[in-house]
Amino acid sequence: MVNDRRTPTPSRPPTPVDQAGLAAAVRLFGERFVVAAKRKQVEQRLATAARRGETLATLPRWLAGVPTPLVGADQSPAGIAARFGDMPGVVIEGTGARRVGIADAVVRLRDELALWIADTGRVALIARAAAPPLLVLRM
Repeated sequence: MVNDRRTPTPSRPPTPVDQAGLAAAVRLFGERFVVAAKRKQVEQRLATAARRGETLATLPRWLAGVPTPLVGADQSPAGIAARFGDMPGVVIEGTGARRVGIADAVVRLRDELALWIADTGRVALIARAAAPPLLVLRM
């Protein structure tokens, strides 16, 4: 639940993701959201920590779909949860990956480079430095 729009109470603690889980999330993201010409390169770089930060920073330019910045109620955990429910997924940051729900991802993605991909592969959030996260949908 949320006690206000800025200070959410996490729905459940984040769970670390092992290398196999990270690889699966990266592969799903690449297949669903990255242009074919860059898919393999993006997947390789996201799967290892060495170039992950650089790749996260340039990720929006390699998307197959048109992302939209989170605005209005979608910027809050309560607003995004109202739109998508308690959607589980994996957040990939420079230091590793963790399983979190979409509402918790909105909080984790503030002011850092990161990627969250829903387990369904239909929704992704891309965090950018000093800008609202980008929402990417694939229906």
